[in-house]
Amino acid sequence: MRLICAATEREMDACLLSAGVRFRDLPPGTDFPWARMRGGILFAVTGVGIPMTLARLIPLAARIRPEWILNTGIAGAYPGSGLSIGDLVAGESEVFGDLGMETPGPEAFLPLATFPWADEEYRLPMPLALDPLGLGAGTAATGGFGGLHIARGCTVNACTGREETGARRRSLFGAGFETMEGAAAALAGRESGIPVSEVRAISNIASTRDFRQTDAETAMGNLGVYMGRWLGGNA
Repeated sequence: MRLICAATEREMDACLLSAGVRFRDLPPGTDFPWARMRGGILFAVTGVGIPMTLARLIPLAARIRPEWILNTGIAGAYPGSGLSIGDLVAGESEVFGDLGMETPGPEAFLPLATFPWADEEYRLPMPLALDPLGLGAGTAATGGFGGLHIARGCTVNACTGREETGARRRSLFGAGFETMEGAAAALAGRESGIPVSEVRAISNIASTRDFRQTDAETAMGNLGVYMGRWLGGNA
């Protein structure tokens, strides 16, 4: 069994768009009310943010022991990443981006990765599986709609709303995009011994806050087309 998870029902509905069904129309796959089955794939709405993702995904993975987890949804792109509104990006690794210490100096913030006593999960990016997406090691990013860019994800509790914050996070972590769940899903897979992949559609630029509904709709639509193709070949 494979497991596809997204933070919200709206994102999951986008993934199921090509099948002509909504998440809530699917039959239950387990006794977890936020997980439903279709064609041998379990779809789970695991909640927004790091805490909810860990609280739901770890026990679900322990119960069903999927061969693979795909974490999907929308994301913000950091300026300079080469990612644009509507682009699709596969995460090659994930980091926790706003766990650390605020400082009074010009650096403003020191991530846990800079401290020797931090756990390895904070000091080193957590790798994600590219092979299930048809992107083996060393594969160049295809770019453009219909293909996948490849970049590191940065997972945060508070989404970027200022230019300085976006620039700092990109510089500190070498990340191309930002989510609120990616690293939590990667950690859940790591703790469970299950490979995790990540596919996101860019809905905003992670800089001065400008989250337009039309951009989110573009991202959701492109995600739906991509997932429809993927599910068509893998269901």
